Amino acid sequence: MNADDTGPPPAQQTGRALAGRVLAQRYQLQSQLAIGGMAEVWEANDLVLGRAVAVKILHPQFANDPVVRQRFHIEAVAAARLVDPSIVAIYDTVDLDGCDAIVMELVRGRTLRDFLDERGALDPIEVVHIGAEVAGALAIAHKAGVIHRDIKPANILLSDDGRVLVTDFGIAKVLDEPDLTRTAQVLGTVKYLAPEQVEGGPVDGRTDLYALGAVLYEAVCGEAPFRAETPAALALARMHRDPTRPSLVLTEIPADLETAVMRAMSRAPGDRFASASDMRAALLSTRLEVLADPETDSVATEVPARPPRAKRGRSGVFVTLVVVGVLLLIALLVANTDAGRTFLSNQPTTTTTTPRQLAISTAHSFDPSDRTGFENESAAMNAVDADSLTSWSTETYTSRTFGNLKTGVGLVIDLATEGTVGSIAIDSPSSGWSVEAYVATGAPTTLLGWGPVVTSATDIRGSVTLDLHKAQGNAILLWITQLKDTPPWQVTITDVIVTS
Repeated sequence: MNADDTGPPPAQQTGRALAGRVLAQRYQLQSQLAIGGMAEVWEANDLVLGRAVAVKILHPQFANDPVVRQRFHIEAVAAARLVDPSIVAIYDTVDLDGCDAIVMELVRGRTLRDFLDERGALDPIEVVHIGAEVAGALAIAHKAGVIHRDIKPANILLSDDGRVLVTDFGIAKVLDEPDLTRTAQVLGTVKYLAPEQVEGGPVDGRTDLYALGAVLYEAVCGEAPFRAETPAALALARMHRDPTRPSLVLTEIPADLETAVMRAMSRAPGDRFASASDMRAALLSTRLEVLADPETDSVATEVPARPPRAKRGRSGVFVTLVVVGVLLLIALLVANTDAGRTFLSNQPTTTTTTPRQLAISTAHSFDPSDRTGFENESAAMNAVDADSLTSWSTETYTSRTFGNLKTGVGLVIDLATEGTVGSIAIDSPSSGWSVEAYVATGAPTTLLGWGPVVTSATDIRGSVTLDLHKAQGNAILLWITQLKDTPPWQVTITDVIVTS
């Protein structure tokens, strides 16, 4: 691809001098977004397709370094083969007339580094979400034979549309290509290096998992896992000892999250997760209500498992008892009057069938558009735990229509036995949302597998009861098709009751 012929080559210009330049007769540089040790990133306008892009331009001092230039080219090749919403897309390259550049997706948002600098430490639920998304991106990369080798907060983007993306495969190793690392050269950011990188040994996908564990450690604790006065001492520290357990830094941390972070940061690669997918699954299964006890290194607080539901939440039970008591009192007063006795004696005797509450065995989230099939899975049981103080929520999106990323998300209610399902009552504080209900046997993994919609409701203002028309099955899917009508755009379900 040819660079622009007018003016000096972009490689000889820096800073504001590049503003307005057109690369390859197509990409007009607008403003500088970031600058690093090897390259600077600019926002540019693609004059052919009329869209905003990001252009990463190699610093001029590397123009005559064939190893650096080739590695820069490998970044484009490595990342271009990775197609996933959680990986920054590569569109094009420029490699002529002293200008080396990569044209990529422009992500509006900020880096996790900026977010941590602002917040200090994140809530465990945020750490789980970010970690699971990055692990998912790494699973895609590793499957394609690409090892990132520089996972750090600055290379994790938090986009304005709600995505978590991995970027900068600048020192990535493609497993089926020669390693361009110079002898004894250590690549990667010191704070997040795996022990095998410090030693200059071979790397694989587990190297990225160590770095991700270090990132999550910093995110949840508010400080890096190792500290030292010099970069060399910092790098060597991880070779001789494990990091301090997060529960000794924090007063409270979910035990599952601590276990996942510490396993990812095992010094021996064989003691880490076998794959990024395994690490993602471990993070998504984190029980946020379980806390690690820093004194005993064991579970300190755990919400006990509840049997299949036979009653509503505490507030619901109290209200029900009050109403029943009042009605009984009125009935007794009326029955002891002449009019009451006359009225009651003249009423015909009828036989009615009272709907029976059905036992719920479990619940799980349902998101067939996601690679895991789940959404906020760790909180799904909160919707069926007979406690009105706990809840399950969808993730937060950029619009009521899920940021146009998907058609809906769902919650599956698994019943203890198969049979006739009459209705489902849903308690929710959300306003303006819409839902479709399906009933099936055995919880299908695709929306099509659930069959036809049994019933639906739109513009729901809080709680709602849906008539399931005596459908037969042992599983109910609540498929949310539109989120609540005010931001943050999500839907929360606090309690569910199913009757025959």
